[in-house]
This record gives sequence, C-alpha cells and structure tokens, in this order.
Amino acid sequence: MTRRKRLKLHRKGKCYYIQDSPLFKLRTKKKLCYILNTQLSVLKQAKCDDNYRVFIDNSGGKPREIQAPKIDLDKVHTRLASLLVRIKTPEYLHSGTKNRTHVSNARVHQNSTKLLTTDIRSFFPSTTRKAIFNFYYKIMKCSPDIADLLTDISCYQNHVPTGSRLSMPLAFWANYNMLEELNCLSKKHNLDFSVYVDDLTFSGDQINNLFLSTVKKIVTRYSHECHPNKTKIYGKNDYKLVTGVAIKNGELIIANSKMKDIYNDMIMRIL
Repeated sequence: MTRRKRLKLHRKGKCYYIQDSPLFKLRTKKKLCYILNTQLSVLKQAKCDDNYRVFIDNSGGKPREIQAPKIDLDKVHTRLASLLVRIKTPEYLHSGTKNRTHVSNARVHQNSTKLLTTDIRSFFPSTTRKAIFNFYYKIMKCSPDIADLLTDISCYQNHVPTGSRLSMPLAFWANYNMLEELNCLSKKHNLDFSVYVDDLTFSGDQINNLFLSTVKKIVTRYSHECHPNKTKIYGKNDYKLVTGVAIKNGELIIANSKMKDIYNDMIMRIL
C-alpha cells in the first residue's frame, strides 16, 4: 500500500500582525473558501467527527487518544494552521515558533533564583468550542457565521483535536487571553514567563505559594486546571527541570529522563 505523503505547514517566510492575516475581519464564505483553497461543500462536510481517525498512542508510556484528521480535513487544517503560524506571537511563546525550542524555553530561566513550573491538564481536550469560537469571533474579528463555521471545522467533539497540525497554533490562540493575563501578572511581579505548548514557567524572586495560588485562580477561570502532579516551586539551589532541560547553578543540562529518550532515538536511527 502506498503511504500518503505527509502534508507540511508553509510559512513562506511570512510573519505579520494578526490584523494583517487573511482571516482577520473575514465576512464571506466565498472568500473563506478562496483563502483555504477549498469548496464550501468540503467545509460543511468537514464539520462531522467522522472525518477523524481515532486511535490510541502508547509511545509516550501513557496511553493517549489521538484524533487525526482524514485527508480532506487534513488539507483544510494544514492550510488553516499555515495561516495561523504566520501571525506574530508574543516573546514568551517558544513552541511552534521559528528558531525556538524547549531548550530556548528553559534558557529564559537559566539564571533564575526561585522558579515555578506547571502545565495545563489535558490542554487540547480542555480547550473548548467556546474558547475556539471566541478566538475567531473576538480576536480574529470574523463575522459570527464565519467564526461559527471555522470553529466547527476546527473541533473534534467540541474541543481542539489532539493529532492535527492545527492543534498547537489553535490551542495557543484559543487560550491567548489567559496567557496574556498570566504574562501581565508576571510583569507586575518582575518575573520571567515562558510558554511551551501546555507548560508554563515563571521565575524570579517573587515566586511563592501566594503567587502560585493566583496563577491557579486565573487558569481555573478559563476552564483549565494546573496539573497537580506537574506543579512545583523550586528554590535557588534546587536542581530545576524546565521542559525536559535541567538547570543547575546557572547551567543547562540534559535531564536524566531525557538521556534514555535520546539513546533510544539514536538506536532506532541506526536500526
């Protein structure tokens, strides 16, 4: 059986403000179809959850349900994601951003005193249809019917799908207001703040349990939850772990947990 060629995101070297996106203030379905290189009948059909291939992925050790769009929807998602990744993002975002990685994310906090790490529990599934619609309608300022259609084709069972090229950029923009509020809170306390997908990291002298409580309240207000087992405050002299990178005495070190992954990856490449 011939394996289908994997679609790719196309930035085309573009990086512009959200007001310059072709999707901004979009008002007609005809123009939407033109922008997405498709037909309205395809978009209407794309609203059905049957357009996803659902399977369990055990590669990470813990079983995860993956919802991957089938070919026609995959083309639409890839085109839509290609448009979203061209929009200029805040300095605090390190995932899905050119020349930035989990390492650059950790480097922000390399010389930290105190540090707080947490991640959003079930980030994609807990990013709901309401949050997605609000992005298209209130941030992208599309007309209500266009925002509604874009939301329908972007969702699997009323949330961000877990296995689409659209998942990461859409989850960021659907949660943009929450992340901006956390960024403002960090600036107020003179802290460094960074985001890598669902990982939130804060560092500086003002990190304490009261600050953590405020972060949790903000996250909860946006219908999310800080994962209780992945939320930790580190002291100045602690061995700190940020997105798989360890920080010790101002030095970045590959975390022990990642050494095995790198070794296994090397073995698979050799085999």
